[in-house]
Amino acid sequence: MKKGKFIVFYGINNLGKSTQAEILINHLKKEGIKAEYLKYPIYDLKPTGPFINKVLRSGKKQEISEEELQMWYTLNRFQYEPKLKAKLEKVIWIIAEDYIGTGLAWGWAKGANLEYLENMNRPLLCEDLAILFIGRRFMDGKEEKHLHEENDNLMIKCQGKHLLLGKKYHWRKISANGSREEVAEKIWKVVEKEFNL
Repeated sequence: MKKGKFIVFYGINNLGKSTQAEILINHLKKEGIKAEYLKYPIYDLKPTGPFINKVLRSGKKQEISEEELQMWYTLNRFQYEPKLKAKLEKVIWIIAEDYIGTGLAWGWAKGANLEYLENMNRPLLCEDLAILFIGRRFMDGKEEKHLHEENDNLMIKCQGKHLLLGKKYHWRKISANGSREEVAEKIWKVVEKEFNL
């Protein structure tokens, strides 16, 4: 049975992933392909989403362990998975910003055991294509009082973890620092080649 494709954009915050997801979706629609955007974590998905949002945006120091926080992220992905699979069954392509690899990178950067994180996420659906955004952050998009975005040293460390994971899991690397049109063209070439469009 023909299914939709599940494409995930990885990379640290403020690299233009949301913008490029929108561009890719519009390009796919012009090709006659149904496509939708998905952003993890899904904050309106109770109870996991509101809890994660509170930890990230309360302005307070993280009080739970990184292992517990990543458990909440993983549960959020599990909660949404039936809807994700249903959309793919309807031959809808899903362009997601962040997913399992995001949890691995951030959790690992913040001291959690990588093998523990991988095992916790292993039963989840794998993406069909992962694209890793690399480069300098666009600081005009930096969110104040965000647990991660205000910590520049952690962001640098996390980018290093993304690169290591990208190599391990064969994510396709894309430089985020060209013009919107240049970056979009690079992404389209990867997608076009991967799925023979």
